[in-house]
Order: sequence, then C-alpha cells, then structure tokens
Amino acid sequence: MKKALIILTILMILPVLSACKSESNGKLEEITFNLTYIPNIQFAPIYVSIEKGFFAEEGLEIKLAYGNEADMVALVGSNHQQFMVASGEQILLSREQGLPVLSVAAWYKDYPVGVAALKESGISQPADLVGKEIGLPGLYGANYIGMEALAAQTGLGKNDYKLVSIGFTQVESLVGGTVDAVVVYLANEPVQLRARGYEINVLAVKDYIELVGNCLVSNETTVENDPELVGKMVRAFRKGLEYTAANPEEAWTISLKYVDNLTEEVAPIQKEVLKESISNWQVLPETKEEQDLRWTNMMNLLIKIGMMKNQLNIEDVYTNEFLP
Repeated sequence: MKKALIILTILMILPVLSACKSESNGKLEEITFNLTYIPNIQFAPIYVSIEKGFFAEEGLEIKLAYGNEADMVALVGSNHQQFMVASGEQILLSREQGLPVLSVAAWYKDYPVGVAALKESGISQPADLVGKEIGLPGLYGANYIGMEALAAQTGLGKNDYKLVSIGFTQVESLVGGTVDAVVVYLANEPVQLRARGYEINVLAVKDYIELVGNCLVSNETTVENDPELVGKMVRAFRKGLEYTAANPEEAWTISLKYVDNLTEEVAPIQKEVLKESISNWQVLPETKEEQDLRWTNMMNLLIKIGMMKNQLNIEDVYTNEFLP
C-alpha cells in the first residue's frame, strides 16, 4: 500500500516538474509585427495582446515595427518578414504585382474612410462635392481609395472636384479654410473636430459600398510552410481584438505604455477615437459570401479607377483557415 502511494505521488509530481522545466527552458519565438503609420491608440488590440500575454501563451515574442505600408508589404510579400497590418486594396495591388500576400484574419468589418465637411459649408451629400477642393494626405493609400470609391459609387467624375494633397493636416486644413472638405478616417478626425466644437457632416464610404478594411496579413510561403505559426498569430490577435472591444478602459491604460503624448488633455478625445474604432472592427465573424462581396467590390473598384488591370481569383487573396 505504501509503495503504491509513493508511485502515485511520483506520477502526480512528474507532469508538474516537466511543465516547470519546459517553461524555464522554453524560448519564445521572436516575430516582427509590422504596423503602418506610427504608434497609435487604434493599434490597442495588439498592445493588449502583448501585455495580457496572448502572444506569449502561443510561444511568441512580438517586436513591433512602424513604417510605410507599401514598404512593409514588399517585406512580407518577399517573406523577409511574415506579418503586418494592411488594408484590403494593398493586398490586391501587391498580388497583381507578384507579391503573394494574403489576409489571414479580418480586422475591420467596414471601410474606415469618409469625407468630412463643416456643416456650414452645406456639403451633406456627394453631389455637393461638385466644384469643391477636397484635401487628403496624398494620391495613395486608403484615404485616396476611399475617395475614389465614394465618387465612383455616386456618379462623380474626376473633373467634378479637385483633390489637394495636404499631408496629415485634415483638421487644420478644414478649419482653416484651406480646402472645402477633407478625406478622413472615421474614427479619428471627425472625433477631433467635434471635440473642438465644430459641427460637421460626414459622408462615410461604408454607406455607399462595402469594401475590405484592414487585415492581419501574411504570405503564401508562411501559410504553406508554417501554418502553425500563422494559427498562433491569428489566435493571439483575435484574443486581443475581442478583449479590447470588451474592456476599452483597460485597453486604454495598456496603450499608454506604447503611445506617446496620451496626456490627460487629449485623453477624452483619444478614448473616443478608440470607441469609434471598436465600432468598425470585425469582432464577430462574417460569412464567406459577405467577405467575397467586399473583396470583389474592392477589386472591381481598383480596376475601374485604373489602379489594377486584371481580375484576380478572390479565393487566393484571403483565407479563413486559421479563424476559430
């Protein structure tokens, strides 16, 4: 009887010792995660996934990198790096150029771009943009694509309005009267304008056409040769997304470590930016039919405005294989 108890005790202790040894000797795999733009509260889900240990639970140590979207797509497409956040149009444009990137998880359910104008301007519908100067960072990226989508869906021609490159000065340019309207991220500049007391009208692209927003992006080589790694990234990313949506105050506090200048003065505005961002996220899964529609609409738009020449197989540009 005594011998049996000793054996049983040893059997119970062994798994614990094994786990401790594995944890102490285990080395996290370092992964570079490319984020476009600069450190920003809108990247809160990724900061949350790091701080809450969602990546570590998957055996991953995340190194964040910020920069130009096109440059990062080239790095990921060539498999020099494996993961980034990118907008849907960048995936399509890159694939046509031979870079085998693909979305492995949706982030935004709605295209997060629109056109904002002061209420006093009388601009309340797309037709009111005729003859107006519209400011945007430049003729590239999601802002430009969003403006082109809005125009294409509402019958506006290129000669009906003038696009003006103003950098990322939408708020100042609109308030200062430099332009009549500005292309904005729905969760950012409109929040800032209203916080300053300005009444504005916003023409959201999502009200006119369904397009693909930001995605977690990898490449075909990684998906094919290391699907386990992709699965780990998707799971950790999704946990952060869901946790942030459910706990925005905690996510805000976590983000203070990663984003500079989130002072008490700007906190109310930036918290509202986070709230508006969450409303645009794809927290609940979409059907394949809904996803196919968004991708097809985006591809057809890019072809219509001359940024793409050829139809692509939508089955190649995204996968749901790694979603729960």
